[in-house]
Amino acid sequence: MLSGYSRDAKIIIAANAAGQLFLQFSVFIMPFYLGALGYDMRAMGKFFSVQTFTGGFFFLLAGQISLRIGYKKTLLLSAFLGLIGRLLQVAALNTPVLLLSFFLVGVNMGLRQPNFTALLSEEVGEEKRHHAFSISFGLGTIFNAIGVLVAGFAPGFFKGLGLSEGVAYRLVISLTILQFVVVIPALLMISDVPVRNSRINWNRQLVAKILKFSIPSALIGFGAGITIPYMSIYFNTRFGETLAAISGIFFFQQLAMGLGSFALPRLVNKIGPVNVITSFQSIAAFLFAIFPSIETFLLAAFLYVLRSILMNIVGPINDSFMVGFFSTEEKATAAGIMQAFSTFMRGCGNYVGGLLFATSLSYPFYVTAVLYVTATAIFYAFFIKHNR
Repeated sequence: MLSGYSRDAKIIIAANAAGQLFLQFSVFIMPFYLGALGYDMRAMGKFFSVQTFTGGFFFLLAGQISLRIGYKKTLLLSAFLGLIGRLLQVAALNTPVLLLSFFLVGVNMGLRQPNFTALLSEEVGEEKRHHAFSISFGLGTIFNAIGVLVAGFAPGFFKGLGLSEGVAYRLVISLTILQFVVVIPALLMISDVPVRNSRINWNRQLVAKILKFSIPSALIGFGAGITIPYMSIYFNTRFGETLAAISGIFFFQQLAMGLGSFALPRLVNKIGPVNVITSFQSIAAFLFAIFPSIETFLLAAFLYVLRSILMNIVGPINDSFMVGFFSTEEKATAAGIMQAFSTFMRGCGNYVGGLLFATSLSYPFYVTAVLYVTATAIFYAFFIKHNR
């Protein structure tokens, strides 16, 4: 699977996969943890928005920072700040401390992803880029699935030992610290990729390329922000399902998505990246449009899993397709700006989603479906001529 890759490329991919295992403990459990601490959905929306807007701001800075100190040091900086943020979330002393924790986790998110994308693309080269991004995504998603399963059953296990609900969730959140126990040593082992120029030659053509990727990304980010953070609570509220049952949905979603991503490069070679991305996203939007009308838990779970696979499995293909348009010096900055557009709008979506879900369990899905369709149409119009 990883034969032909350099030692550093293998370490980067493996560290990303291991990190995803522990990251999911926070993503899946966080709404329940905050609820156990006494926060309602409106307050959750504020916490998520702080993290998301902070991530968006540092997405804009990620490329400029790595141009000055390198990809490796930037990734190490983001990891240490993320570690502090997770420690503060576990402590959860009061609301200001929690706000600071979400801010630091947002910094970690903003600095990490653009530089990981740029570093991996430089390590594997152009010919293996689609394959490497899909393999990294696939392995990370499979480990992510395991994290979902553990996160779903762990609170019940701890409560069975006589611990309170709040303590049980806090213990699960504390496991996210292990993400950095794996990632930081791995980053210390690799060598950095030299950046020849510390400045980017900004011109109209470069700005236009970045905007063409950023506009669809922003619309999808807005739609995802409205619905995705609230899905575990949605299944609990709408169908009355237990946390363990809900974790099973996310487990099969992540597992199927991870396994499916290994085969995606072949499909890209046959019909092209733009056709793959737009066809998958279009079907996913349709499934979200009909989602509120589903009356049974099993069918809703199946459609959500299918929608998530279709929407997310093309993420690494989109990233790989995007970095192919930019030089070594431009990659992290371009990826960061695109992620910033998405993340700022996701932050808006987090807040809007809290308001919409407080009003109706249907409206958020209709709004998200419209945004996905619009984004897909714009992306197709911009890039179909590059479908090769």
